[in-house]
Amino acid sequence: MKNLEIEKKKAKKEFLFLAIAIIVYEFLFQVVVLGVDFMEMTVLLLGFREIQWEQAADLVYNSGIALSIASVIGFLTVGLILQQMPSFQKKEKITLKTMLVFYILMQGLQLLGNYILLPMALLAENMGYSFEEAADMASGSSVLFSAFIYSVIVAPIAEEILCRGIVMQYLEKYGKHFAVLITAFLFGLLHQNIVQFPITMMIGILFGYLAQRYSLTAAIVLHVLNNLSVEITGWLGEKFSIVWTLDTIFLFFCAFASFFLLWKKRKTISIFFKQKNDLPVVRWFFTTPLMLLVIAYFLFFTIKSATLI
Repeated sequence: MKNLEIEKKKAKKEFLFLAIAIIVYEFLFQVVVLGVDFMEMTVLLLGFREIQWEQAADLVYNSGIALSIASVIGFLTVGLILQQMPSFQKKEKITLKTMLVFYILMQGLQLLGNYILLPMALLAENMGYSFEEAADMASGSSVLFSAFIYSVIVAPIAEEILCRGIVMQYLEKYGKHFAVLITAFLFGLLHQNIVQFPITMMIGILFGYLAQRYSLTAAIVLHVLNNLSVEITGWLGEKFSIVWTLDTIFLFFCAFASFFLLWKKRKTISIFFKQKNDLPVVRWFFTTPLMLLVIAYFLFFTIKSATLI
């Protein structure tokens, strides 16, 4: 009993440090974005006399420069606070076929996430709120090249290093499945988008499993493929409306294929989720006061992404 109490104090202290790291990350992210946006606005307005305020604001809003800089500074800061270096060590060899299977699973889970959102969207609509703006933010293609680079390269690398490379590895001492699930939950919250939340949480589990079994690099590659797919679909969808129909058909194919693949691997999946820890770490995690405040903060802004009709 005494050992359990010692472990509890140690765990809650580490969860406290994780909460502090997330708070610092969010603060720095917002400050850096505001600072870089201000500098971009200044350069545009002073350097290009023909550009009006509205045009400059639109260019800055659609730029990916500030987000790219903030993302890199963010994960470096969290790594320093938690004193956790991401490991790119290869575990099992991953084949192209395996990556294809994970890509299909990822797309299938996205369709499932969309259907999970349906009753929530209907409820929100009855209350006078809409998910349309949040959906546009989640699925729209980038306007500027810098935003495309952020979406397809910087964000996947930075988010995977932060979530799977730093946070998940920091939590793995309390159980691998605990680390995967908690990190996926935090990954979903960090997007602060009600449409993305269930989808990013589910595919976050895939990224976590991929990073644990194969390598962090494999998770980054899958994340890059996901964001690239969103960009290409969004860009083509704006030009050809049939693309959205074809994309829906493709997602249904991936969903059915995913059910088949998950059924085949049901024993492996069951073993993974039945792993038990000797320590009640889940309860300790969700009863750490500062962590609860962090979760409440991100939940608030996630819900707030639904706008008034």
